[in-house]
This record gives sequence, C-alpha cells and structure tokens, in this order.
Amino acid sequence: MSSTTKDAFEHRFHQAAQRHERAWVFLSVVMIAALFIAAVYLVVHDYGVVAKTTHIYADPNTPATLADFQGSGVKQTGPNSYSVYEMGRIWSWTPGSATPLTLPAGAHVTFYVTSGDVLHGFEIQGTSINLTAIPGVVGHVSYTFDKPGTYYIICNEYCGAGHQAMIGKIIITGRAHA
Repeated sequence: MSSTTKDAFEHRFHQAAQRHERAWVFLSVVMIAALFIAAVYLVVHDYGVVAKTTHIYADPNTPATLADFQGSGVKQTGPNSYSVYEMGRIWSWTPGSATPLTLPAGAHVTFYVTSGDVLHGFEIQGTSINLTAIPGVVGHVSYTFDKPGTYYIICNEYCGAGHQAMIGKIIITGRAHA
C-alpha cells in the first residue's frame, strides 16, 4: 500500500512541477520577445537608424538624369537645413570626392542617395548614417551635424578594384547664424 501511495504522490508532484515549469518557460519567452520588440522599435523609430526609400525607378539609370542629382547636389531648403543629393559611381561620391561638401554646424541635412552603377555603401564616419546606395533606388536619411570638423564619406560595400579609394569629405564649419 505504501508503494501505491508513494507512486500516486510522485505522479501528482511531477504533474504540478511540469505545470509550473511550463508557466515559467512561457513567461520567460514572452518577456524575451517583448524586450526584443521594444529594442527593435527603439532602434528603428527613436534613433532614426533605418533609411527610408524615396522612390524606386524601373530604369536604374533614371536617378542620374534627374535635375536634383545634377550640379553641386547641395540645395538649401531652409534657414538651417539642406538637401544633399549623393550619387555613388565607381569609385567616387558626387558631391564629396572631387570637392568636399562644406556645410555649417548645426544644419539639419537630408541626404538623398543612389548609385549610378553597382551597389555602394554610403557611410559617414562619426555619425549614425549608413545606408546602401542601389541603382534605380533613391534612399534618404537625415542628420544634424552639431560639431564642426571633417567627416569622411566611405563606401562600406565592396564595389570593385578601386573600392578602397572611394572616399568623400564633408567639412562642417563654425556654428551657423540663423
């Protein structure tokens, strides 16, 4: 009789333990999922790390023919804001490689980036700007340059034999007067 009582007790004990273990495992998975979703939300929305696509063209050569990507590529859109239209081509950034971009400190800059040939990685060192330049796709990202100095535009996507020399410059001068 004692072994039957012992077996019944052990069976009930193991059932209760399994219920508790399942509840704790479920609670742990829910908490990890909630933390992951919150972290992704913060990175995407609060920090503005993810670039947005402005337009996708059927012909990959179309952005290179647009008026915005012609000339200096820098347009003042307000008293302290600028739009910069960057074209990546093997092995340079236009504007930025041949002549550096010069902007005032404190200016809010929106970069519109595309490629005229192959994939390029548009990264400005010392900032959170990092997006892929794709032929036929115009992506954009905004940033405010608070500190004067020289910022380098680099290609962080291998684009061919001269990839290592694909460097541009942005010179941020003293604080702008609004």
